[in-house]
Amino acid sequence: MPTVYSTISLASSTRIRTGNHSHNPAPRTAEQLKEKRDARAEKQSRIEAYVQKWMEDTNQLAQTMATEFDMEPRYFLDIFFQGGAHMVNHQDVINPYNAFRGLKSIELREQGIVMSAPDIHTNFFDEYEKLTKDEKNDLCTRWEKVRSTNFQLHRDTPRAKVQDVANVVRNMKMLLSALSQRVGIEALFCIVKNNVEFKMEPEWYFTSRELEQYMEIATRKKWVTGEVGLKLEAFAIAGCDPASMFTTFLASVTLLTFSFL
Repeated sequence: MPTVYSTISLASSTRIRTGNHSHNPAPRTAEQLKEKRDARAEKQSRIEAYVQKWMEDTNQLAQTMATEFDMEPRYFLDIFFQGGAHMVNHQDVINPYNAFRGLKSIELREQGIVMSAPDIHTNFFDEYEKLTKDEKNDLCTRWEKVRSTNFQLHRDTPRAKVQDVANVVRNMKMLLSALSQRVGIEALFCIVKNNVEFKMEPEWYFTSRELEQYMEIATRKKWVTGEVGLKLEAFAIAGCDPASMFTTFLASVTLLTFSFL
């Protein structure tokens, strides 16, 4: 008679569990807690010292750049800390002090005196401080009229077009670079002209060199950024119409045939 083995009793019987048993860690002594607090405080103190040095160096560099380019330090600090984001959320609100400084500059020029913005601040800031709220509001109104009167229409000359593109490209690069650092993104763009009225090379931008190198893998073809840019430019000048890119009659007929299928 065959032997029958039952696993029910074995499965249902009490099992002896082996292995590591979790134990609550032993409480730290007062001396250990004090050492941890001291280490944390020392680390925080070092961080604050480095941040303070960072801020001092940044402000010093902003002041140096302001002197070099005859601008306000705040302009460079805004670019550094905001990463160009102020260009996206720009609000055309007139600052009373900016209005005062602008009008004062015009007043001095009419007297034959040319004075930089830092010098105007040094010599006339006390005068601004004595103005009432109504007088400051009046400055803003007068400055708005000056800006409207001196507004110049954009001239669509070839040189103006190239400069316009260069300004936009610079802002786009600044915004994408800052966004990459703040959020963590990768991006690329290519700007080409779609007419022959002005001369401009294709403008490429990649947030990282690795992204450009990956294009050959993504397209599964040999990727030469400069050549791709020239092809995109030719395509844009052709009106973004694939049919106009073919030079042979047979190729055009083939394209039209497949378009109607």
